[in-house]
Amino acid sequence: MKEKECGVLLHISSLPGKYGIGTLGKNAFRFVDFLSETGFSYWEILPLESTGMGNSPYDIPSAYSLNYLLIDLEDLVEEGLLSSRDFQDLEFGNNPRKVDFKKLKAFKTKVLKIAFKRYDKENQEFQNFKGNQFRYQYALFQTIKELNDGKSRFDFRLEDRYFDNEVSKEVEAKYSNLIDYYLFLSFIFVKQWNKLHSYAKSKGIDIIGEIPHFLSYDSDAMYITPELFLIDKRNIPIYVVGFPPDNFRKEGQKWGYPLFDWHYMEMSNYKWWRYRLDLSKLFYDRIKLNHFRGFYKIYAVNFRSKNGKKGIYLKGPGINFINDIKKEYPLIANDLGIYSEDVNEFVRETGLPSIRTIFENFFATKYFSESFLPSNIGENTYLYLGNHDNLPMKGLIESLNEEENKIGEERIFSEAKKLNLKVPRPLSLFEKTRFMFELAFASKAKHVSLTMQDILFHGKEARMNEPGTVNDNNWTYRFLRHDLNDDIKRDLKELIKKYNR
Repeated sequence: MKEKECGVLLHISSLPGKYGIGTLGKNAFRFVDFLSETGFSYWEILPLESTGMGNSPYDIPSAYSLNYLLIDLEDLVEEGLLSSRDFQDLEFGNNPRKVDFKKLKAFKTKVLKIAFKRYDKENQEFQNFKGNQFRYQYALFQTIKELNDGKSRFDFRLEDRYFDNEVSKEVEAKYSNLIDYYLFLSFIFVKQWNKLHSYAKSKGIDIIGEIPHFLSYDSDAMYITPELFLIDKRNIPIYVVGFPPDNFRKEGQKWGYPLFDWHYMEMSNYKWWRYRLDLSKLFYDRIKLNHFRGFYKIYAVNFRSKNGKKGIYLKGPGINFINDIKKEYPLIANDLGIYSEDVNEFVRETGLPSIRTIFENFFATKYFSESFLPSNIGENTYLYLGNHDNLPMKGLIESLNEEENKIGEERIFSEAKKLNLKVPRPLSLFEKTRFMFELAFASKAKHVSLTMQDILFHGKEARMNEPGTVNDNNWTYRFLRHDLNDDIKRDLKELIKKYNR
């Protein structure tokens, strides 16, 4: 690893290509080539688990699921499991810059079931894969869910609502083929992922993945192993996870995820979490722990609360747990946000690299923090201009009022002086965004991450997610191959070389 480095944050789904969504296929390999040829060191992606409400990769039905929408169909054609005739008259969306999840799910499900019918289920590699306890558990849950018309587990028919061995044996006896179908999806995903990951390694590109901290209320773990969570006798949480008021939501947020029973987990030496980390270590070269503060304390709101305005803090497993697992796993503390000093001290005490986003802070009139300016960023940091939750830089600047714009420009000039950089006056919109690259690259941070939206100078229409909302635009962003032209590649290559990253 270089003393200083840089990478790109882009989810697999945002890659260009046919059939409505970015996949693990040829365009993912081409993206690795772009990173390697330009001088980047890593590719950072969002969680790969199956998605739940609102198609969010952070709202997951299982810690051991994999998102079948990212499976590459052209690879299955090459394997002889699909043909071009299987795609005729099927719709997967009309806008190549947006994922149409509703159409895509119907399209992908239909063709993947065709591929499964043609697959040799007696294949020894597949038979070995079926022995994975947690992959099997998810397949079993999905089967029961399908038998209940896709309803949430708390709306299952009465005989299925509470899981036990009797339910398991009955489903396994009658619907083993459907269980195998869901295992097949995970199996194909893992095969395709391993090819891509190996290729990235051969090109000197690390892949940084992220573990979502929480599981959905409608998850396999809540259904099959509810003892992992803080619940009442009816398996209903008293408190759920929220987030206190901040820049994004003045009334706070109610995320609704059940809380882990850390005391129960400690009795097995956190076996469930350790196995989750084991699988992630096989998938990724570095692992971001999402909502890292949750390992110290969690903001909990009443299950029946309307928002996150009123909440209490409950303790997580603490420093001993993190000190133990960091010996085995290449961890990054995803501690985004402005927190109280005790949370910051916890992160510092772990010694793990932490995360900062700086761009919105430049123009903030409230919740501004000097510590988030590039000149104050420490070395042990993954520094972002913005991430998947922020407006792209172009979109943010275009939305500023006169006061915010003036404040931001003053801070840009001030930071340039501190970092010994020359800044042109006046700054055009494009120059302002590109100069922010320079400020980040000139900082002490060992790692600097750029989003593809900022690299391509895309605006507010390219926002990946607006926190606290569920709408048809979230998580749909895609770019096209011709967006990434030779001029952009050349400029990035020169910038990376200039700052020896």
